[in-house]
This record gives sequence, C-alpha cells and structure tokens, in this order.
Amino acid sequence: MTWKFLAPTETVGEHLKKDFMPEYGVKAPTLARKLGVPRARLVRLLNGAACDGDMAIRLARAFGTTPEFWLNIQMLHDLSRTQAERGAAIEAQVEPLAAA
Repeated sequence: MTWKFLAPTETVGEHLKKDFMPEYGVKAPTLARKLGVPRARLVRLLNGAACDGDMAIRLARAFGTTPEFWLNIQMLHDLSRTQAERGAAIEAQVEPLAAA
C-alpha cells in the first residue's frame, strides 16, 4: 500500500490566521493573553511551529473545538510534509510485509 497526499496541508498556525483569528476578530497579542501563553509562543505557532498537546487543549477551550481537531491538523501537515520530502525514499527502502 502506498500512502499519497494530494498536497501539503496547512499548519495549525495557518489555519488560525486564515480561519479562526479573523472570524473571532482577535489579533496575536490578545489571543496569546486569552490562551495564557507568552506572545512569542503563539507567534512561533503562527509562523509554522508544531502544535503540542498543551496548545491543542488551550486552542480547543478558546475556540470551542476539541484538542483532537488541532492535533489532527498537525498530524496531517506532518504526514503530508514527510511524504513529500521522504516518501519515495521510504518506499524504496521498506519492503511491504505479506500476511501469514
């Protein structure tokens, strides 16, 4: 089985900037304060840093979603990026197993 992703998915930060912050009318300093994190931490996320469990819980609470929502965005981004960067090499290196 070959895993293929059609296109790289957006980061959590890109989703925040495009879909959530405008809808809620919130800018980074205010959102950082509402999340209870330093502004620099939020800015790193907005600039592409990975979303961890702690941030996923904070974002879920703030926006009425679930932590899984945010972590799924992160997972899909990571998988699509890895597929694009190393997928072919991994496929060439790893031999599929046959069921017994």
